Amino acid sequence: MKKLSFAGLMLSASLASPAVALEHEVVIDHASGPIAADYKGSVAVETRQVGSAGVAGRSSTLRCNWTASLKVERIATVGDTMQSRRVLTRNDVASGSRPGWCQTQTKAIDRLVETRRERIRTVMLAVIEQDRAELVAEAESALDIRRDG
Repeated sequence: MKKLSFAGLMLSASLASPAVALEHEVVIDHASGPIAADYKGSVAVETRQVGSAGVAGRSSTLRCNWTASLKVERIATVGDTMQSRRVLTRNDVASGSRPGWCQTQTKAIDRLVETRRERIRTVMLAVIEQDRAELVAEAESALDIRRDG
């Protein structure tokens, strides 16, 4: 029984696997020149093993709980003078649970994440919209520095 518990603890360590890749481009007209921003999103899935295998005559309570997180990397250029990078993240954009061992559920979980692709893309577009104000502020700051310098 101790060996089984130890094995469960080892498997409960979070595993991450990329599932969905997303891209988006934005161009904003600005006084210092057009701001061109490229966003690349990726989804990482973390799994956690819970429950225990059942002994003879008892049912198993093994489950694999999973959570998907979104990471969006932005590279922006303002005119020919400024380049800006930023990483934006959103946790728990999708989650669920599958019966059994996590090791045997990776393909099924990836398929579940893929079915939620439109929801994840909607979250990514919301993140991009929230980043717009930060991006314009960075361009304003660069414009002020050029004027003062």
